[in-house]
Amino acid sequence: MRRWAVGNRRRREMGLMAAGLVVAVGGVALMADTDDGGQDDRADDDSESHAMRLQNRQLADWAGGMCESVASLKTLREDGARQAADTYLKSAPAALENIARGLDAVDSLTRIPDTERFWAGYAKQVDRVRPEVMELTDGDDLADLSPSEKAGRAERVSALVAAIKEPSPGMHDLVWKDVGFERAFNSRRCVASRDPKPERPRPPLPPAADGASVAACADGVCEVRVTKPSVEIKVRDLTLDVTREGRKVTVRHSYPSGGEVRVNLSAEGARGTFGRSGDTVVTVELKGSNQSGAVLAITSSAASAPSPSAASS
Repeated sequence: MRRWAVGNRRRREMGLMAAGLVVAVGGVALMADTDDGGQDDRADDDSESHAMRLQNRQLADWAGGMCESVASLKTLREDGARQAADTYLKSAPAALENIARGLDAVDSLTRIPDTERFWAGYAKQVDRVRPEVMELTDGDDLADLSPSEKAGRAERVSALVAAIKEPSPGMHDLVWKDVGFERAFNSRRCVASRDPKPERPRPPLPPAADGASVAACADGVCEVRVTKPSVEIKVRDLTLDVTREGRKVTVRHSYPSGGEVRVNLSAEGARGTFGRSGDTVVTVELKGSNQSGAVLAITSSAASAPSPSAASS
């Protein structure tokens, strides 16, 4: 139904243009040349056509910049769910600054009321969350935080970014309203930002006997699926901090007397062992991983090692 309506609208515009009438596109006038034999009129038409081509080019440049900024916001939202807390807290402020600069770059390209409202809707929201994002991601403050505290900050930053919504009227409203916006939002830059190169297919995760329930590990034996960037797993009297970055899993254990053991598990079958003399010994095996999660098999037994140890393979 929409294609038919747009087609009819274009045919009506073509008829008006053939008659030498003006068609308004988003506040930008489009005028067809007339041929009445008047040299002065043709000169005026040439001048007006040049101005209109310039205005339409500026509209396309504005739409391209907006499309790229919106695509970057989408990526930043997705990063909050798939990146480890450390990585996200380091990358989010720079990404948000780049989005703000991209919005600033298109601010002066048009003065059409609809484009100004749409741009301002995004720009105000980005400016509103930037100070808090910068405060939450301050490097000096992050150095002394525990993994769980960093995860909490990453969740807060992710929530702030997720709160940036498309203004109303939105992009689809503008496209439906005016054929000029439809052309602009289907420019090469907009299409490229919406249709990136497809990602490689992710290898499926192996099944996990206990699903995503890390509470099942409390008795010392479990097989769990970890999808969050950071999670705390209690295994008998030990606490493991598990973080993910891409397909790599890092497992940490801090000892009450001080010190920390950390094991990086980056390949299927890799293992790490944690424990102390006289206490529980916990072994963590990476059963499989992809960009969306990892499956860990955890077992425990009575310790026999005389000193803290960790091993990986």
